[in-house]
Amino acid sequence: MRVAIYGGSFDPPHLGHVEVVKKGLEKLEIDRFILLPNYRNPWKKSFHFSPEKRVELLEKSFEDIPKVEVSRFEVENGRPTLTIESIRHFSKIYEKIYLIIGADNLEKREKWDEFEEIDSMVTWVVATRDDIPVPKEFLKLETAIPISSTQLREKMDLEFLPKEIRDMI
Repeated sequence: MRVAIYGGSFDPPHLGHVEVVKKGLEKLEIDRFILLPNYRNPWKKSFHFSPEKRVELLEKSFEDIPKVEVSRFEVENGRPTLTIESIRHFSKIYEKIYLIIGADNLEKREKWDEFEEIDSMVTWVVATRDDIPVPKEFLKLETAIPISSTQLREKMDLEFLPKEIRDMI
């Protein structure tokens, strides 16, 4: 089985995340699309929503999209989880892993713990963002929603939230 994994804080989930999922389902030959909210991002000091609330918001946002699953793997660890730990976990279940990252994380990925092992285990997929160029060697998901979770929290512009969760926030 083939899987796409899209991890992040999802604090809160927004229409940009929805677009990445829809484009991934459309472009990648996968059996399942896994959203992987983290317990705590090691580069962020705080979250607006608790890990459990972020899982709940994701589940509600994607409940009607076939093949999409929200994994509690990192949240249930109860601590920041390295990407390599998650990839090792899912590689026991799936034969091919597409790892989706935003273009804003492209340069940082080589600094991740055990990057070489991650790199050997996944096919990288990059979601476009903020006109950041994506090198040709990567699979690319063209996205056009101009919002990040940080911007959304600052503006609290509900138009960028999936309609399924607007009343929950």
